[in-house]
Amino acid sequence: MKHKLYLILFILLFSTQASAVKFSHKVGDVVEKEVYFGKNIKFPLPPGKFTVGVIHKSKEFRDVMLYQIDQETGYVRWAIQVMATGNTKWEWWNPGKMCDRTNVYFIKVKKGNKKFACWMVNHSRSDIGANKGFWKKVRDYELSNKMKTPDIFVYSQHSYAKASKLFESSYYYNPELDGVPKPKSLEWDTNEFHLQRVMNYPKHEEFLKKYISVTASLVDRFNQLNKVEGGLTLDASTLITQASINVGSSEATKEVSKGSIVEQIKQLKELMDAGAITQDEFDKTKKKLLN
Repeated sequence: MKHKLYLILFILLFSTQASAVKFSHKVGDVVEKEVYFGKNIKFPLPPGKFTVGVIHKSKEFRDVMLYQIDQETGYVRWAIQVMATGNTKWEWWNPGKMCDRTNVYFIKVKKGNKKFACWMVNHSRSDIGANKGFWKKVRDYELSNKMKTPDIFVYSQHSYAKASKLFESSYYYNPELDGVPKPKSLEWDTNEFHLQRVMNYPKHEEFLKKYISVTASLVDRFNQLNKVEGGLTLDASTLITQASINVGSSEATKEVSKGSIVEQIKQLKELMDAGAITQDEFDKTKKKLLN
């Protein structure tokens, strides 16, 4: 009996040491504002509606990819990857190689005792596939759904770890929908968005500055939703400006259609905070509503 009890305790301990946290949505769900892992882990989304495309579970991780399609062109506007761990066998996580990069346009890092936060803005080809795991599922999903993607994505990657828990998000955005010219080079180190080249391409650099502001609001919302404090916030709120990228502001303002004036103004404020519309656009639309 005693041996059986020890065996049961061993199984319980092992099973709690390595299990992926449950994603609170399923493939095909249409979501907005934020998505959930379990009851407490929340990832913010840009304005508009997103479709859950891929969910991949491994021993300790659960990866998810969500998509937003531009209605006018049919191209992918956003492709958003979120990842969270459940119970793991690790006492804490060490920062990955991403946190030590010096060759990207923007990066902020904060390391502490058994915790860290990293946030960078980079660019990537959209056609890089994989032979197995999560990224193979992503590529298969995009091909089977005949999804139109840009040659180059600009993306913001944010990692946050505290003790045994690790959370990551990558917001891939299509810069061509903002009037950025198609790339002359698809190679990472010779592309126009590269740190050593972007100053020669004003439209590309202007876009990156706006994109940092927009994704700063997402990092700031993640910090608020998950009660991140201190230096691990990476001072994201200080990088939020009135600059906005074309996250579908005309479409986004159409979403603010029904309901009371107070509710509409509240929705407009959320769009502005997320960088979908500027302060000037907010003020003008608010004035029209009040009139």
